[in-house]
Formats: sequence, structure tokens, C-alpha cells
Amino acid sequence: MKLISLIFLLLTIQTNAQGISTIYANDDHAVALFFPNSIRQAVVGSANFTFSYNKENSQSVGLLQGIAGSKSNLLVITTKGDIFSYFLEYRRKLDTINYFIKPSEKIGIEDTLEVPVAKHTSAELNYKRQSEVGIKVMRDSLSVFKGISKYILKSNTRILNERGKKGLILRLKDLAYYGDEVYSLVEIENKSKIDFEVDYIKLFKVNGNNRRKASYQKLELIPLLTQGLPKKVKAGKLNRFLFVFPKFTLGDSEKLVVETIEKNGSRGLKLLWK
Repeated sequence: MKLISLIFLLLTIQTNAQGISTIYANDDHAVALFFPNSIRQAVVGSANFTFSYNKENSQSVGLLQGIAGSKSNLLVITTKGDIFSYFLEYRRKLDTINYFIKPSEKIGIEDTLEVPVAKHTSAELNYKRQSEVGIKVMRDSLSVFKGISKYILKSNTRILNERGKKGLILRLKDLAYYGDEVYSLVEIENKSKIDFEVDYIKLFKVNGNNRRKASYQKLELIPLLTQGLPKKVKAGKLNRFLFVFPKFTLGDSEKLVVETIEKNGSRGLKLLWK
């Protein structure tokens, strides 16, 4: 199951569909897209482009960057269920770095897959029909993810590594490979007498030695889905949660880092694996 590539294989149209806007990006600028409502979910169809947005505290702005290579497209669903879709292209010199997206630019509504009333060319209608198919694939895939996640969360798994400090214990329980995804099971146990309010919990791939900055690389892994991610771990309690990532592997010199920081506090934990 290749979620991202399948969605955009279905969504990408070979013709130059009129009315579907193109957004240009490069690797020197962060192109800002301001949507009418907060972003709930977004995917791009090529590794040449990245679209980042706040997954923990919903915001209406996302940042786009790209490198030279094949063209792509972007699909965004807002918290209201409005669906927006754009073609993406690399351009060395940008005329626009801020895009203010109008509500009228949506191609449909998620709950009903309703297409806004308007006159459309045959190419636009074809694009919208394929967008609807892509969204159904996304829903079905998320249902599969949640089913596997529920099973893993309930299962007894090994401990790959753990790190404790100030009454807090951070554990990487398992990395489970299913199809083209990696399910990372993590635990935080709070043995202290103070609740641990979570600022963030993130996973990274690191390569090299942090003491030698020139050779050190740290890449954040962006999850397709999270399950049970806590905002607070109460005193005396244990929280188990799970990240679903696109399939990745670690090279001989690479390590996986799990990192969490306390919100409005000084406590934090970081563990390395492999």
C-alpha cells in the first residue's frame, strides 16, 4: 500500500487543466500559503517538494519549498473539510512568495465530496472526479492504518531502548513494518509527583557526530498518522502511543532519535537507538 504515491497517481492529470492553479517554489525561499481555515491534512506527490504545517496546534498557514526536478501537486484538507488542490513547479526566481487562498478555490468538500456549483471544462471535471477517487483512497488507507495501530498499541512488545531522568522514562518499544509504512511504538512513564505537560514528541534520523557540526545531519520524520499522542502524562501514569511513518531504513552510520520536551518546564528526554 503506497498511500502517498497512489493518491497522487490518481490525482495527477497529464493535461494542462484550465482553472487549476500552479504554485511555484524553490529551495531558497519558504513560500507561505494562507488558507481560509486551519489545515488538518496535506500531502504532496513528489519528494522534490515539502509542505510543512503545524500538526499539533492547527494553523491556517503552511510553508512550501522545492528543488529542481519533476512537477508535482499538493492536496490540502482544512478543518472545515474544504479540499484544495494545486499543481507544483520549481522555479529558480519567484515572483510570489505569499499566497492567500480564497474559499472559492476549493475543489470540493470532504464529507460529501460535493463539487462547488460552477461551469467547468471537461478537463476540470475530470480532475475533480479523480480528486474524489484520491480522497476515497486516503480515507480507506487511514482506516487500515488505524486498525493496525490499534492492534500494535494493545500488543505486548519488546523494548528497543529507554532513557530515564527526573522520574520520567521514555521508551522506544518497537518498530513494526507493515507494507510501505513503519509503525513506531513509544511510551512515556511518569514516576514523578508532577504532571508532565508535553510540548512536543518527535522522531529524527541523525547521521554523524553532534560535536562535529559540519558532518552532523538531523532529519525530522514526518508522520502520516499519530495514535494516542498525549498532551499530558499525569503523575504516576504511563502513556503508550504510536507514529505511522512512510517506510524508512537506517544506514550504518545513522541512528533514530526520540525526543520530548516539557511545555512551560525544564524537563526533557532524548533517546538514541541503533
